[in-house]
Amino acid sequence: MIYESLIAPHENPASLRDIKRALLTYDKVKIIDPDDRDVMPSNTFMSSIMGMPLIGMDIGPIRPMGKAIRYDDIFQKITDSCKPAIQQGLLEVVSTYEKADTKAFTIGGVPTGGYPLNPQFVFWLYRKMSQDQGFLQSAVALNQHDLLSKIDVAEGLSLEGRGDGGINDIPALPLIDNSSLGEDQAKYITQIARARIAALIKYSGYCEMKDLVPVFPSDVYGGVVSTLLNNAQIVLSGVEEDPYWFKRNRVLELCHEEYLSDEALDHLSIDDVIKLRSAAWGKQAEAREKLFESIGAISQELDNDESFEKEAKSLVEGYRKTTDALESERASLNFKIKCDIGIGVLGGGTGLAGLLTQLQSPLASMGLTLAAGGMWALEKSKDYVPALKKLKDKEESLKRGAGSGLQNFYSRIKKG
Repeated sequence: MIYESLIAPHENPASLRDIKRALLTYDKVKIIDPDDRDVMPSNTFMSSIMGMPLIGMDIGPIRPMGKAIRYDDIFQKITDSCKPAIQQGLLEVVSTYEKADTKAFTIGGVPTGGYPLNPQFVFWLYRKMSQDQGFLQSAVALNQHDLLSKIDVAEGLSLEGRGDGGINDIPALPLIDNSSLGEDQAKYITQIARARIAALIKYSGYCEMKDLVPVFPSDVYGGVVSTLLNNAQIVLSGVEEDPYWFKRNRVLELCHEEYLSDEALDHLSIDDVIKLRSAAWGKQAEAREKLFESIGAISQELDNDESFEKEAKSLVEGYRKTTDALESERASLNFKIKCDIGIGVLGGGTGLAGLLTQLQSPLASMGLTLAAGGMWALEKSKDYVPALKKLKDKEESLKRGAGSGLQNFYSRIKKG
């Protein structure tokens, strides 16, 4: 099986370049409808705070993602350019829930419009991560100055919304700590950082539930994803009470990336891209998924780290033999594949431009990674151990874990 993917949106629509990359990597690609901006349905807010079913009503946006100027127009032009892929069912515009179905006034139950996540978990994980300066800083580290000059919150949906203020005796979320920003700038940049954190949680969870691979554009999400992965790796490796998680953490050592020249990609039409989805591509993609599944299996089967690394390297070498034909076929795109074991999670950076980073860990539960890297890592306690045991039981009952790992933002491919 070749995985399907979803390109996570941000202040700007998914670019035509990102869509082309994804179409050259995944079986099908999904992009998010421009009207789907809130982290969760508005009518679930009160029940998420109180932890019990309450009257469900629309109270306005809940931590929305803002829009750049002319967002909707740009989105329409991009989808118009992608009509051949849409017509063939390779590209689809989707929503994480049907907003119209959440408008009913109810008592004792909250209609979520098909929103597949637990709103209370999403909301409190968002609050936990957005309290942390490390996450706030990493969410805007790569393009803070550009954001100040290019985003107009008066256009499209506002960044203002519920979810950030004080709740009973819990204080409001803090502003980003940056003495170089004025008061209005700090508020604005903080809202963008919070929105990116919320989007990461929402789309990661959505992809896990829908068996999709989340594609987070590295220039926007690279910093916060790297922070999350590093945190998760530390938390899982430290659970001494249960060696299961120590072994499970090994899958985070697998690094896989595919590079395509931006310039060459930009010159391709969507029809050209579809033609490049060849037999050689299909064989490579199937071999890639088999590699990920095999790494996940031996991560649990082998007790010794040295044995795991040796066997994993052997699997990687076998996989590389299947990539030669595709690299030759796509030589004009400067196409390269990098795959290693034992690298670990590395930070993002400006050198990531033009890099298709993908499938860091297709067998590590997305929900687990989010909780371990966000909530549990920030608690700095062992209180998460019972929850990990519950997740272990759930994971062992599944054939493929979550099936949609986070990307590893790591770049070692020479572009010359």
